[in-house]
Amino acid sequence: MSKVRYTVRSKLEHTIRRFCTTPSSLRKTIRRAEWAVKGSACILFLAYLFFGLTIPSHLIAATRGIKVVVKTPEGQRIDLYRDSYALIIGNGNYKKDWDPLPGAIRDSEEVAAALRRNGFKATLKTDLTREAFDRAMGEFVLKYGKDRDSRLLFYYAGHGHTQKMATGEELGYLVMIDAPAPEKDPVGFSLASVDMQALVTQAKMIRSKHVLFMFDSCFSGTVLNLRDRVAPSAISDKVRYPVRQFITAGRANEAVPDRSVFKEAFLDMLEGKDREPIPDGYLTGEELGLYLKSKVPEYNPMQHPQYGKIRDPRLDKGDFVFVLAGSGGAVIEEPSRPGMKATLRIRANVSGARIYLDGVDKGLTPVTLETIQPGRYKVKVVKEGYVPYEERVLISSGKVLEVWAYLERVVTTGSISLSGSPEGAMVYLDGYFSGRVPCTIEQIEPGKHTLIVKKTGYNDWVEKVRVAAGEMVHLQANLKKEVKEVIEPGIGVGSFTNSIGMEFALIPAGNFTMGSPRRERERDEDERQHKVTITRPFYMQITEVTQGRWKAVMGDNPSYFKGCGDNCPVENISWDDCQEFIRRLNQMEGTDKYRLPTEAEWEYACRAESVTRFYFGHDDRKLGEYAWYVANSGEQTHPVGQKKPNAWGLYDMHGNVWEWCQDWYKKSYPRRHVNDPKGPSSGSFPVSRGGSWYSNARYCRSAARYFVSTALNYSYQGFRLVRELD
Repeated sequence: MSKVRYTVRSKLEHTIRRFCTTPSSLRKTIRRAEWAVKGSACILFLAYLFFGLTIPSHLIAATRGIKVVVKTPEGQRIDLYRDSYALIIGNGNYKKDWDPLPGAIRDSEEVAAALRRNGFKATLKTDLTREAFDRAMGEFVLKYGKDRDSRLLFYYAGHGHTQKMATGEELGYLVMIDAPAPEKDPVGFSLASVDMQALVTQAKMIRSKHVLFMFDSCFSGTVLNLRDRVAPSAISDKVRYPVRQFITAGRANEAVPDRSVFKEAFLDMLEGKDREPIPDGYLTGEELGLYLKSKVPEYNPMQHPQYGKIRDPRLDKGDFVFVLAGSGGAVIEEPSRPGMKATLRIRANVSGARIYLDGVDKGLTPVTLETIQPGRYKVKVVKEGYVPYEERVLISSGKVLEVWAYLERVVTTGSISLSGSPEGAMVYLDGYFSGRVPCTIEQIEPGKHTLIVKKTGYNDWVEKVRVAAGEMVHLQANLKKEVKEVIEPGIGVGSFTNSIGMEFALIPAGNFTMGSPRRERERDEDERQHKVTITRPFYMQITEVTQGRWKAVMGDNPSYFKGCGDNCPVENISWDDCQEFIRRLNQMEGTDKYRLPTEAEWEYACRAESVTRFYFGHDDRKLGEYAWYVANSGEQTHPVGQKKPNAWGLYDMHGNVWEWCQDWYKKSYPRRHVNDPKGPSSGSFPVSRGGSWYSNARYCRSAARYFVSTALNYSYQGFRLVRELD
């Protein structure tokens, strides 16, 4: 035996001797492990090491966790889990060819904390190599995967990747921090990444009845049985059967942002901050998968979670179950300590809330009430400024019951009375149209607000105002008439058409507030308002670039919706493709004036002096008059220019296809007034604006932002051009 093999065998013997109780079992296990190492069969080795040993019961778990019991709508009691364990892995500091993901570390920490609050014993690991991953996974399964009545949750945040196998099927990978790019070093990538087939093999050999894998990364794989059309149902006896479920944050080749909406949506549901799909107090794996599949695209329309079960008839019948925080129908039990009748634990999302049990004051949250009599009780949790929480509970003898109270804040409002001239001027509070002069604005949240009064031919009247609860603020707005400068364009006045029929409208220079006010519904945190001056007029194409114009310049048509026709927007093109189109068009016309709009130019042109959610106002119900979006598109693009234009004659600035901008994305806008901003000097993801046929109203807003890799192309991604004046 070589020295290397002897060292490996010695280490294996040292590890295995700790768990084997007889000489025969020791010899047999060592032979199995030695055979696995000799044959380089890593998965079989792990399988024998994790599941082929006889382990003393005291090593499986030192203590018991929370016991989960569910009840069906018919009242049937189902004992599901004695223990709950989770392994959370966050990979962010990649060493080689992959972009760093600092958010993955933060997200994994938040998930671990939330799972602990919800009864899981959570193990957190960050920045793992392949070797460290195998060890962490092995130790987790070895320690917790032997008990049939435990539930296991595996959560991974980091890069994912999909590769085609020789058979043409797809195989997904979890990318470890030491993995090279597959196109540079395919062998090194395979050795340093974890493929889904290996995980599926491990999942089948875990003895625990229910196992859920959640991947905050994007990949695909034919080893997974997608369940896109499965409608979840209420809790039933079927949940008791074994299951291996998975949920991924997106499909193959979809870019997952470092700021994870997948994680946020998961935790919102887990901790009772969003309404459960089936209001019975339980969240199954099927429910969670369907919820994330529908919810995540609302925040990120370029991300589409997938969910399902592994392809094995013995492991696809049951369903993983969460007991939701604050749910009235939920029962969370754990064995009481000896000598106690029953125990009730009460906690809330706000500290210092007062607890009443059948009207008797029991102190401030969190509270543990021990040695209480079994029976039915009314729990009430109150705090000044919040809506009281009430729930009736049944406490069983010898059990511990936990209640999680979610209190919603009570908002006491104020009002503003506004007079002035001219009468009929439009009034906007924090960007929302709120009436015409004179008017009274009611139900205003306490705090600082911005009031703007506008009328054509007059300068805007802007006032910062603080409103207190129960207070009416009286203001007078007297607008001054506007003096306009004469614009002298270089090419022509109003509009022009180039040599291949692309029409452009003249956009005047001017000032505007970029971003969205804090009160704007469905806004994102990267939309901080700031003043912008566009110092020079420019020409903006009145429609998106069409398939016909693309073919005239490029000679091909990459569009997914080719059947829509030449007057439909070209799509399925990357930012890099747009740059090549611009290069060729400039060459054809003997100029260098064509380019993509900057993000500031795009929003300025879209708003056309409006300050509302959309260039026509705030009301989602009117969006169909101006845009092709998810509610009316029929899941495809449509010919350009069919909907109503904005005040400057631009069509489809909301919907139809997302539109590339020239800028690199940066989450934080400037805080100060800026002139002609062009964004960061470098970056990885250009900005995209306007929403598409696939987007809901939120992503069609004038201030809505998104970003995509320069090399990616989608059927909802297009562009329009700017032409600078000579």
